[in-house]
Amino acid sequence: MKLFYTSLIITAIVTTICSAISVPNSMNFLTRYLYHNISKDDNWIISPLSTHLVLSLAYIGADGETAKTFRHKLLLPNQRTTASEYRTIIGTLHSDKYGELNIANYFDAYAANIDFTHNTAAAKTINDWVKEKTHDKIDSVFGANALNSNTRALLLNAIYFKGTWSSPFNEEDTHLDVFYTSETAYIIHPMMIQEGYFKYEESEDLDSKILTMIYADPRFIMTIILPNKRTGMHHLESKLSNGFLYTDQAKKAKEHVLVRLPKFNIESTSELEATLKEVGLQQIFSNSANFSNMIEAESDFRISKIVQKAFIEVDEHGTETAKVFGDQVQRVSAKTDRRLFNADHPFMFYISASTGRFQTILFVGKVVSPSYK
Repeated sequence: MKLFYTSLIITAIVTTICSAISVPNSMNFLTRYLYHNISKDDNWIISPLSTHLVLSLAYIGADGETAKTFRHKLLLPNQRTTASEYRTIIGTLHSDKYGELNIANYFDAYAANIDFTHNTAAAKTINDWVKEKTHDKIDSVFGANALNSNTRALLLNAIYFKGTWSSPFNEEDTHLDVFYTSETAYIIHPMMIQEGYFKYEESEDLDSKILTMIYADPRFIMTIILPNKRTGMHHLESKLSNGFLYTDQAKKAKEHVLVRLPKFNIESTSELEATLKEVGLQQIFSNSANFSNMIEAESDFRISKIVQKAFIEVDEHGTETAKVFGDQVQRVSAKTDRRLFNADHPFMFYISASTGRFQTILFVGKVVSPSYK
């Protein structure tokens, strides 16, 4: 399974006071907001970690009322604590033992002085950086026409993730089968299949089945929430609107499950300036924005573009160089104990990582009509 992502500044509105002001709790609120206010009725993916990280970078570079706005809207701690907590999170997440997670920016960040009046050259500089950081998987974020002499600042970051399944699918078992896009409409699509032991739950409240698949590096997991009904996505999303996106399965026992999952890849692009203005961050786009902790003060320095682009690919192996291992589990004696997780209709998913006492959501999205190129 492969994920590639690049983003520009994004933020969230918070309507509930959190009992503990911290980066992980702030990120959880942002995750919920992004999904329920930006997601589309189509295949879609976003990185809450990446968006929150680049927002925090802007927060640390802000001063005065601009810094207060970031802190209050995102429920962040003070700037020093935010920086310290992010150093710990990023240090914990970097991985190269069984896969690869590279996060380019923040404390590894550098500043580039770009002349936006030469829009073709500026776009090439930005896109070349993105292409390098995502290993050629995302080759373009901006066209030349998106940049001009009015462009003031872009805060850019990239996340590149490659994860190897702990229990890969067998390519020989993948076959064409039906995937329902509505109650009766369907497409014929490659479906992967395997039988094994996974954390599994049937939620009456969500009217859904929940499956957790572990990567070879067990800190990273993919959770799939599958409505019981073919047209159950809207019901699922409404149930999740007042709570966190994910269900805590840390204490769930593994069960014997037959898994059927489509191969898919998704590429999403979102422009978020209008959304941020609606939630109260107009100031960061105005001449009154104060980023004097980041750059020398300029009367018209402000954030100009808010764009993000993400790509995900899910297949049998996860990466080109798979190295896998399996957990020992107690075998069940009868086939009748086997659960069926048949993802042959729309579902949502998220990929998270253990960062100390918290689960950090790296990516969240949904599959409505899978494609695989």
